[in-house]
Amino acid sequence: MAKKSSNKTIWILAALVGIAIVLYWLAPGGVKQRSPQQPQTQEKFSVEKSGSGSAADFTAEAWKVHSLVDEALITGKAKIKTQQEQKREVPRQGVEGTIRWHARQTLITIPADSTTEKFKELMDKTLSQTGQVFSSTPDQYQGTNVIRFDVGFRDRLEGDTVTMITDRIYVTKENPVTDNKAKVPGKERGKLAIVLDDFGYNYEPIDALAAIDRPLTFAVLPYHPYSQLAASKALASNHQVMLHLPMEPMSTVEQQEKTSITTTMSDSDIQQTVANALQNIPGLLGVNNHQGSKATADKRVMRSVLTVLKANQLFFIDSRTNGQSVAAETAREMNIKTSENELFLDNNNDVEAIKQQLRTAGHMAVRDGTALVIGHARPNTAIALREMIPELEADGVRLVFASQLVK
Repeated sequence: MAKKSSNKTIWILAALVGIAIVLYWLAPGGVKQRSPQQPQTQEKFSVEKSGSGSAADFTAEAWKVHSLVDEALITGKAKIKTQQEQKREVPRQGVEGTIRWHARQTLITIPADSTTEKFKELMDKTLSQTGQVFSSTPDQYQGTNVIRFDVGFRDRLEGDTVTMITDRIYVTKENPVTDNKAKVPGKERGKLAIVLDDFGYNYEPIDALAAIDRPLTFAVLPYHPYSQLAASKALASNHQVMLHLPMEPMSTVEQQEKTSITTTMSDSDIQQTVANALQNIPGLLGVNNHQGSKATADKRVMRSVLTVLKANQLFFIDSRTNGQSVAAETAREMNIKTSENELFLDNNNDVEAIKQQLRTAGHMAVRDGTALVIGHARPNTAIALREMIPELEADGVRLVFASQLVK
C-alpha cells in the first residue's frame, strides 16, 4: 500500500509541473511572447536622460527625410533659392521631457513646364519608405505667392503619436524670361577645379554632390563610417577621389582624428601610417591634407609623407591651412605633381555666401586661366554649387578635375 501511495504522489506532482509549464508559456509576457521570431519595433529615436526628464532625439531620422527630399529636388530639377536650418526642441505633452529633431525651411523654384501636382507626386514616391507629405497649401514667402509643402514623419513615443515637420518647402515656378537669361555656356575663359573635403563623417551630402553632372574631386577621410560609400559613389558618378589625410594642426584642441600624421612620429611611422590610409580608400589618384597647419610646415614630415605618394604615383594638393606650409614646395623639389588651394568656399555655411565665393573662384579662373578651390561635403555647399554651375559656365568657366591642374 505504501508503494502505491508513493507512485500516486509522483504522478500528481508531475501533472502539477506540466500545468505550471503550460501556464508559463501562455501567460502574457511569457517566453513564447518574447520569441525572437516575433517582429520587433525599431525605434527612430535615441533617449538622453537629464535632471529635467528625458529628451527623445529624432535627429538621425530627420536627416534621412532631408536626404530623400534633396533626392526629389534633384530629380525634379528644382532650384533652391534659400535654405535655413534649425534644431527644434519642444516639450512633450503631459510628460516631463522634450522632443528634438532637425528642421529646414527651403524656398525653391520648379521648372516652368512642371506643376506643383507633379512635384507632390514625386515627393510622395521618393518618401514612400521614410516620411510623408503632410500637406500642400497656398501661402506667402516674403511677399511672394507660393505653395507650401509640410514634410516629415510620425512615430510612436511611449504610446503617444508624435509628428515632426522636418522640411517646410515653399514652391514657386520658374520664370523662363528672368531665370534663364544668359545661362547658356559661353566661350571657355578659364578652368576651375573644386575639391570637396571631409567625406566620410556623414551620409547626407554624398548623394547630392555625387549627382552633380560636372567634374568634382571628392577628398575622403579614412576610417570613417561613410568613407567607403562616398568613394564608391563618387567613382560610380564619374567623379575623382583623393585621400583627405589627417595631419597635425597647431592647436591640439582642433585635432579630432584618432589616426593622424604628427611631428613627433618617426619617418618610418609616418610612412606606414600614410600607406595604411591609402589602402583604406578605393580608386584614389591623389592626396590633400586634413587640418595639418603644424605638420605641413615641417619639411621632414612632408618629405616622409611625399615619399609614399611618389612610390604610388599620386599627386599632392596643399590645402593651405597654414601660410608657412612647405608642402607644395617640397613636392616640387621631389618631382611630385602638386597644386595649392587658392580659396575656401564655405567657411560661412550660408547658401548665398557660398555662391558669392563661387563667383569669386570663377573670376580667379578667368583672370589667371585656372583656379583650384576647396569646399566641404555639406548640404548647403551642394545646393550652392548646383545653383551656380549655369552662371559659371555662362561666364566661360569650365569645371575640371583637380588632377588636370596639378603640375
